Amino acid sequence: MEILTRHYDVLEKRILSSLAANDLRHRTINCSGLWLGPLIGLSALITFLKEDTSYSEICLLTGIAGGSLVISCICLYTRLMTANVAAKDFHVVYFLPAIMLSTLFLLLANKGLLVSVTWGLTVGSLSTWGVIQLMSNLPGCFTLGEATAVMHGIVLFLLSTFTNLPLRYHLPPIHDNDIATAILQVIILYILAICMLCANFPKLRGPTQFYLLVIGMLLVIVLPALHIILDQSPVLWILSFVFSTSDRILLLLYWAGCLFIASVAVVFQVLRNSQATTSVRKIFHVLAVMVYIPGLIWQPTFLYLASGVVLTLFSLIELLRILNLPPLGSFLQDGFSLFADEKDSMISLTPLYLLSGLSATLWMPTESMGLLPLMSGVLTIGIGDTAASLVGSHWGKHKWMESEKSIEGTIACVVSQLIIIFGLATFGYVESTSLLVRSVCSVILVSLVEARTEQVDNLALPFLMYLCLTF
Repeated sequence: MEILTRHYDVLEKRILSSLAANDLRHRTINCSGLWLGPLIGLSALITFLKEDTSYSEICLLTGIAGGSLVISCICLYTRLMTANVAAKDFHVVYFLPAIMLSTLFLLLANKGLLVSVTWGLTVGSLSTWGVIQLMSNLPGCFTLGEATAVMHGIVLFLLSTFTNLPLRYHLPPIHDNDIATAILQVIILYILAICMLCANFPKLRGPTQFYLLVIGMLLVIVLPALHIILDQSPVLWILSFVFSTSDRILLLLYWAGCLFIASVAVVFQVLRNSQATTSVRKIFHVLAVMVYIPGLIWQPTFLYLASGVVLTLFSLIELLRILNLPPLGSFLQDGFSLFADEKDSMISLTPLYLLSGLSATLWMPTESMGLLPLMSGVLTIGIGDTAASLVGSHWGKHKWMESEKSIEGTIACVVSQLIIIFGLATFGYVESTSLLVRSVCSVILVSLVEARTEQVDNLALPFLMYLCLTF
């Protein structure tokens, strides 16, 4: 183990030196988070391998792509480890995952040659060279592992979206989950397009031009496109879906109450003009747990739809802050300056990471996932990380070696998650004793990682827990 650790440290130092030599500003000085990079691809691959014979085409394609993303990590890290490398250039080694993915799409997914090669080149380029471009355009926002995970998530989203939407054009979705998926894919593409347009065309960053762009694209492109894909009005379907049962109405009112509490907390902090402490920031984690647990147990499709809509709204709000657009721009900037922690830079990634970490398992292309894997994000960052921060900041006296995190916080992290897991087992939500034992071991392992890592917990821990519970 010591030999592996020593080799990892040497590899990490070479890569950090290479990034610095190429003027790629890293979020941390000493920790690149290489282990985080392959987690997205491994999660997609394991999701597919755990499916039965009735898996969907999207699950097959994202599973194959997940394996290719792991190879992409190896190629990227190997290239960055080379001395005097021009990191921002496209290198021949990046064709390896492209060739692999093209071949597998052609042989296993029965895609045509043109489609297979197109996706192979797209995924191979974005998952390697695209990571470097992301770090170049957003300096200081990511470690290498975080940038890799974010870009790989974007790659899988684009792959699933451009596979699903043409299919739905020819065969309109019937089931609620399929309709929600199509709606979310279109609106997330919509917000990505707005971000790209504003980044490349400065004239669109003015208030009038921006709001015309947002409203115009929504009315002229998004809603008509969804109407064609769904063969019905998306707005009427959402209203019908939400208000068709009393359970959803009550859950919506409950969520609205949680949102009101969160909004009051933000406004109160801004009016006080006081820097938010760790305890104050963890209020949002507690509220997230209150939102997600009832949703995952009783209304997962409703929560799935709501999580995608909130992700879109978060992205739009962050864009308003960055561009400092009235009427909310200055208020949002005040809130950012008070709530930002050491892991936020020019972009407020913490709330986006929190939402993505909580929702990642919901967004995976499978309908056969058990409750505990679905709750990977809730357990790790909603419950465990919150307990660790609160206990560690108030009563943590014994620190881990070479770390600011406390042993007391880690114990709280483990115990809090085990209380929830055994509570779920008591009510019959844990399928088997073997899963219960695996859950206990997973909680201990992930809690130890939480105590030692410098990576963003909201991004790393949910995927690590998911892999431990499903592998």
